[in-house]
Amino acid sequence: MATQTTTWFGSTTDHSSPSPPPHYALVASKTIDLESSSSELVTGVVEALTDVLEPAGDQTTLSLYEYVNPDALEEIIEASASKQSDVEVRFTIEDYLVVVRSNNTVLIYKPLEASQ
Repeated sequence: MATQTTTWFGSTTDHSSPSPPPHYALVASKTIDLESSSSELVTGVVEALTDVLEPAGDQTTLSLYEYVNPDALEEIIEASASKQSDVEVRFTIEDYLVVVRSNNTVLIYKPLEASQ
């Protein structure tokens, strides 16, 4: 089975910088049911991340506020649903690329080693 990969800008963007952007491999995917509450989005993102990340020491929680504004994330996803438009929000947490899509999907990618 092929590994799904992406870059920060997606897989089809050309880059003119001397060093190519990092590539990421998909390590987790989660679909979130937002029927009960929009706060499920933030909870789902945190759950998906804690399944992938190895917490430092005895840490068992993750504060999303350190990386992205959860309220703004929810508003963007909710607004795109009401306007029936597709939106994708990308941000990084501890070198992992987190992609939250308006179809209530969270994708988590880990960085691939740079090829020489």
